[in-house]
Amino acid sequence: MSTPTQFVTSAGRHSPLIDLFERIPLIAGSAVAIIGALVLAGWALNLPVVTQWSQAGIPMIPLVALCFVLAGGSLTMAVRPRRSATTEAIQQTLGAAVATIAILSFYEYFRGGGSDFDLLLFGDKLRGGPLSPPGRIAINSAACLLLYSLALLFIPHDQRKHDLRAQMFATPGLLIALIAVVGYVFGVKGMYALSQSSGMALPTAIAHLILGVGIIFAVRDRGVAALLMDEGAAGVLTRRLLPAALVAPVILGIIRLAGESAGIYEAEFGASLFAVSSILIFVVLVLWSARVLRNTDKERVDLLALEQQARAHAEKARSEAELARAEAERANNSKTDFLAVMSHELRTPLTAIMGYEELLSDGITGPITELQRQQLGRINVSARHLLGLIDEILTFARVDIGRERVRWESMSINHTLADAAALVQPMAADKQLAFVVELLDEDQAIQTDGTKFRQMLVNLLSNGIKFTDKGEVRVGCAVNNGALEVRIADTGVGIAAENFEDVFEPFWQAEQTATRKTGGTGLGLSVTRKLARLLGGDVTVASRMGAGTTFLLTLPMKAPAGETVRRHTPTTPTNPVRALQI
Repeated sequence: MSTPTQFVTSAGRHSPLIDLFERIPLIAGSAVAIIGALVLAGWALNLPVVTQWSQAGIPMIPLVALCFVLAGGSLTMAVRPRRSATTEAIQQTLGAAVATIAILSFYEYFRGGGSDFDLLLFGDKLRGGPLSPPGRIAINSAACLLLYSLALLFIPHDQRKHDLRAQMFATPGLLIALIAVVGYVFGVKGMYALSQSSGMALPTAIAHLILGVGIIFAVRDRGVAALLMDEGAAGVLTRRLLPAALVAPVILGIIRLAGESAGIYEAEFGASLFAVSSILIFVVLVLWSARVLRNTDKERVDLLALEQQARAHAEKARSEAELARAEAERANNSKTDFLAVMSHELRTPLTAIMGYEELLSDGITGPITELQRQQLGRINVSARHLLGLIDEILTFARVDIGRERVRWESMSINHTLADAAALVQPMAADKQLAFVVELLDEDQAIQTDGTKFRQMLVNLLSNGIKFTDKGEVRVGCAVNNGALEVRIADTGVGIAAENFEDVFEPFWQAEQTATRKTGGTGLGLSVTRKLARLLGGDVTVASRMGAGTTFLLTLPMKAPAGETVRRHTPTTPTNPVRALQI
């Protein structure tokens, strides 16, 4: 199925000529309806200019004028931009009425004799006229009306289905009307009248031409209308040659007959002059059109070359961008691999240091003094702090290069939250902060990676305690729409609005100076967001400078479909309280 063609200029708007072509159906329908209405008014007022219009004395009869009013109204309604089922039904009814009048006229010709049908309009005025039978529509005019009425009936179908039926019916009607007009131009009665007492009036023939052209342009994406309205080479060629093909022979014929009638030259010379003039005119038109097409083709080739050049530049830029991205990814992977390797290398001796510290603290190698025990305790605290930093770097490296695996398990929300709170409680106690943990009223199980869940909670809780000097850190949780929401709110220094996303960048910290008071690698929040998104959730922040910060951790309650979920047995008390004041 073909699709409608968009007739637009390079600026995205219709050219003036195309705009005129689009308005032709509306103009033609209105003009034909007005002509018919004026003729009916002329018959009613008995105006000679209407009742005896042409040199042959053949007027436009009232029934034809009525058909023009109906057909013009039908065409106008068919091309309205907004149509409803009611307007389409009216349009079809008007077209069917014209077809009925034409068919009854043919029936009267086949039946022979006079008929009251022919004299329905102004019968008393028609009986004294030159037409025989009086008031009867001429056969060629009735044929045009029948063809046009069928075309009008098919216009809605063609507009929906992009078909050519309306144009197929309208084209023979246009040919009949054109023959009649040419007959009037050259004075050949046989071309517009099939009998001595009946024929197509000149205004009737002109109205038929207008109506036919309007119907041709009613469906503009197929046939002749599509060619005339095309903005490409085909449209340019059609618009240049078609008017000349229609007008030039008529003008040359008039000149030939005028010269022969005036005795300027004989008929043989006139025929030769007609042929030579036609050849010259069409040769000029063809050469002119060929030049236009050559220029158009040259512009097209130039544009194609520019397009290919631009495409080559774009492809080169894309290749360079991909190469740069690959280099950046390799550099990032190298950095991540370096962090992972160094973290492993640091973890091994650190584990040994912690082991020796425990041996010394337990007195296995010999008795130790209280002062030595305190110093060993500081070594243990520092070693564990360093081990936490190394684990944080390891986790970041694994997540960054996509090597972090998820182990799905079903676990208690309250137990996990209480475990994480117990791990960071000494930090809050050292700073004399109020530490409140609000658990679920009724404990529920969440399907997630327990180790990563605890790590995220510890990271967020320790972050809140780290940046709070006085006040409290409060933890609350709730289950909404199949997701767990954990809020960690503190009364610390807060975060500026422009840094809400920066806090989740690796190695970014609120205090960017070398003399900052808070420690850490700056990876905690970045790792937490990466882990949350790995598990199907996210971490967001809301804060105000000097008024504290709230982090919201969101995780789905269920593991993705198809994942194997292990059962987990909690190690904390089975009946935790609703809120812990730690």
